Amino acid sequence: MQKELEQQQDQEISLLAENDLQASAQQNDSKSVLILIGVLIAIFVVVITGFKAYNHFTAAGVVLIDDLHQQNLDGKLDSDEGYVYNGYSFVKADGLWWTEVEVKDRIIKIPLHYGPREVEHIQVTGKLTPDFNQGEKVYVAIDPEVNYNKYYTLGLMELNTNILQGVNRNIEAACSTENVVCENRTVINCENAEGQPVVQLSVSDAPSVTLKGTCIDIRGNGEELVKSVDLALYVWYKVLG
Repeated sequence: MQKELEQQQDQEISLLAENDLQASAQQNDSKSVLILIGVLIAIFVVVITGFKAYNHFTAAGVVLIDDLHQQNLDGKLDSDEGYVYNGYSFVKADGLWWTEVEVKDRIIKIPLHYGPREVEHIQVTGKLTPDFNQGEKVYVAIDPEVNYNKYYTLGLMELNTNILQGVNRNIEAACSTENVVCENRTVINCENAEGQPVVQLSVSDAPSVTLKGTCIDIRGNGEELVKSVDLALYVWYKVLG
């Protein structure tokens, strides 16, 4: 069932991207930010639907993940199937790494594309202030100069899934810099957050996660960008320090 939900997400993203890219090919490349914002908004619906479905997962599906965790804790899984990291059990199912964390007295089942061993090589610097965890809204700042690519969109999907359901907060799609296509969008980034919770996603050759007061600056390119996103989420959930 989880695999079907993931396929549904991918189909939604691909359809949006394909339709908008055909239009943007005849216009300025900066229109690609609209693709990402459109994808971001559409994912809200897909993710909410997907997590509600997972929360009402069939008994067999729940048992499968729970059984894998028990086998993992009993040392019965190979290292590519499961391992324990900082006291958390990680198991792989349907191409995703699953673990469980407690958030505000709730047990959250987290599926991410990369486990902690695959992201621990990326540097995390800085510190967040308590204000980052205040309020019901988090700005997700998109770079308006980034052309659509599957890794950037996958990174957004990982963020949205966890902000919406994992930490139970709303998202406002924003632009990280001024651009003509951002006329009706909030422009916010780690330099002008002014106490507002912000997650900024940028393409960079060197992957990194930088914590700056009320902002998380996530950088990388290709798969390394998605790994940086997953690392930031593990830090957010306190799986990694």
